[in-house]
Amino acid sequence: MFRFCVAAPLLCALTAQAETQSLNLFGQSLAFELPAGWKQASFEERPGVISAEFVPELENLNEWNSLICVQSFKVADAGMLPENFLDSLASSYAGACQGNVTYEKLGDVEVNGHRGVHGILGCSRMPNQHQSMENQRPFFSEPTGEVGYFSVISRPGQLLLLHKSMRGDVFQEDKVPLTGANHKAFISAMMPIKLL
Repeated sequence: MFRFCVAAPLLCALTAQAETQSLNLFGQSLAFELPAGWKQASFEERPGVISAEFVPELENLNEWNSLICVQSFKVADAGMLPENFLDSLASSYAGACQGNVTYEKLGDVEVNGHRGVHGILGCSRMPNQHQSMENQRPFFSEPTGEVGYFSVISRPGQLLLLHKSMRGDVFQEDKVPLTGANHKAFISAMMPIKLL
């Protein structure tokens, strides 16, 4: 079952206090609101890529219902455009999906003067597999429906990928639980996002 604060986002905001999370991404800061009751589940830095993942306190990277991920990719200043990057991500996502892929582009977005694109990306039946951080063994379980809000922002020398995703029951192609019409309530607990 998919759950998020759409019907009463104000009530959700009143019952939970977010905490500002700040990350150093190749010498440049990114700050966003981490919803109350969430934790950092992983942080990895490899040549050219930094990745941090966050889940609710009672969940882990093997079995999550909600996930926030922030990734920074070093690029040449004339490197890949945000829209091309998001299209490429959607293509990779389609390769892993065992059901119907949802890809709804929401257009341009701007964060502190940095331009990018955003959209909804999902799969009606996604295999649940993740490299376990605890024991370094792959983890597999029953497929789930998976959908998320993805934003790709360009700033000098890097592309930032921010996404918040949710998992739940496998869903029908015409019953995607997250769309352009309701995504603002879904991501409201992360706002504002600041690039410093």
